[in-house]
Amino acid sequence: MMWKKDVTSDHSRSFDYILLALLVFFLIGVIFRTPVAFIGVGIFTAYLIIYKIYDRTIGKKLELINEDKTIKLFPGEEENLRFELKNWSNFPMINGYFKIKMGPAVKAYTIAKDEKEYWKQLRIPLSVLQKRNTIIEFPIVAEQRGVSKVNNIEFDFPHLLNFNLVTLVYKPIYKTEFIVYPKLLPVHGIEAVFHMMPGDGRTNFSPFEDIQSHLGTRDYNYSDPFHRINWNASVKSQTLQTNIYEKVVDISYVFIVNLNTEDDTNMARFNKNLENLLSYTAYLSEYATKTGVPYEIFINARKPGKVPYVHLPEGEGRDHYAHALEMLARIHKQSMALPFNEMLYRIGKQFIKPKTIIIVGDVPAGATEIMDGWKQAQNTVFQIKGSEEGAMVKPLTRGEMSNAN
Repeated sequence: MMWKKDVTSDHSRSFDYILLALLVFFLIGVIFRTPVAFIGVGIFTAYLIIYKIYDRTIGKKLELINEDKTIKLFPGEEENLRFELKNWSNFPMINGYFKIKMGPAVKAYTIAKDEKEYWKQLRIPLSVLQKRNTIIEFPIVAEQRGVSKVNNIEFDFPHLLNFNLVTLVYKPIYKTEFIVYPKLLPVHGIEAVFHMMPGDGRTNFSPFEDIQSHLGTRDYNYSDPFHRINWNASVKSQTLQTNIYEKVVDISYVFIVNLNTEDDTNMARFNKNLENLLSYTAYLSEYATKTGVPYEIFINARKPGKVPYVHLPEGEGRDHYAHALEMLARIHKQSMALPFNEMLYRIGKQFIKPKTIIIVGDVPAGATEIMDGWKQAQNTVFQIKGSEEGAMVKPLTRGEMSNAN
């Protein structure tokens, strides 16, 4: 059954009173042989039969369409929230209230105009007629980063025969959810953070080559490696020939986000810092997507499993960007943070080729020693430094302790 029925204590009393009245009229009719009393018995009997039928069908033939749907928004964007109710019963449910509750990421501003009402269950006047479909639709606006689901769905209405309040509580999980992406706070200087590395991108000038892409041969120079001599071509031309391969580059980013602050006990500071850091990361992801650069993201927000931190594997394109935004939106505002150095130690083992690494957030003591090992592997490390106007990306120097707000 889709709905759980709750009724007031007066509900059962009403039935008992009618049943008592029926018995009284029946006894009067039997004792005094009064035809009018039996007419009353017939009326009360018919009433009780209809009462029982109506009581048993309440909620059983009311269907709420529950589609698995995700609505994705940026802060400030609007969308309509729509509910469709189907009443298969022969009885209407009128002069009631449809009630729902939503998370703080979105707001039904036409219904909850007062901030105090915003945190309460929203009440929408509703009447559902028999054998009809009823549509409830109203606009919502994305307020802040996060995920909001519709819950605590109830339908209150007066009982058709005794006018006592009946509450239908929706039991299944309502599958529609709102995902509000982080704001895109600008990070200045990101366009200069490119690092040439071996990879798949073709170019005319690069210190790296794809040995699987043979372009031809040229005359041998004394500086050429001996293993690159093409002996077949050398025999034909009677001079030593060197293989020529296609030049390649690999421009890729690794965004590493540290949610910890210097004062983790100050929740107001922690929350503001968290939102800014995730907004910077969203901006970096957008920039990398526009420029066609692959990237991956590591965030030291704890999660269960063998990998105790949040990780988005390397990828590129619009779909990868959408996955990045959704991952950032789902980071809880009171997330438990894994020690940053522990995460650095774990992810450093994965860097088997050079990377352009951007640290978003504070760099704690001991972190620079771990990252110095990455630099020896030809990695380039930068850090995001926050300000009121936005953020700046700068190279991370040895022993530098900095703060991204």
